[in-house]
Amino acid sequence: MGRYIGVDLHKNMVCFLEGESGEKVFEKYKLEDVEMFRQTLTPDDEVGVETTTNTRFFVSKIRDRVKAVRVINPLQFKVISQSAKKTDRNDSELIAIFLSKGMLPEVRMKDENYSELESLAGTRDKLVKLKTSLKNKIHNILGAQGIITKREFMSSDKGLNKVLSYSVSNVARLELEVIVDQIKSLNEG
Repeated sequence: MGRYIGVDLHKNMVCFLEGESGEKVFEKYKLEDVEMFRQTLTPDDEVGVETTTNTRFFVSKIRDRVKAVRVINPLQFKVISQSAKKTDRNDSELIAIFLSKGMLPEVRMKDENYSELESLAGTRDKLVKLKTSLKNKIHNILGAQGIITKREFMSSDKGLNKVLSYSVSNVARLELEVIVDQIKSLNEG
């Protein structure tokens, strides 16, 4: 019979181990020391870990060394978020206890290709929104200077260059130069 290991994962890992004979051990590791943690694992161990930004990395490093890795859905596992004693040590212990009882709500990990594609789409979305926000800022700056423009006119380099031809205050000119440069940079990408 293996151990039940609860991991509170962030920049540092706090692990609570509950062995078959009831012994309890707490260990702290830095995330970059995951290989050292990996060496302590046995094929009969089960590990429970909450979903965070680095869970995929962590799971990929230990999956082949243990019986199972249970990735917890934090939206369904309210025991930790509603805990009165909110410490890394306590959180990892709660994960281990619920893991040993088979009561952890799991989340399906997306495959790596899907996650990377989703990240790429998210980055594109942020860049499109940034470009829109920057164009809105140009309209606001020009409007504050009494210059009324149409939104479409900034959809080309010609229109962006026209923005820089308007007579505006020195501070507004500086803002416009920086913003136009950023929009052109986003257009190139």
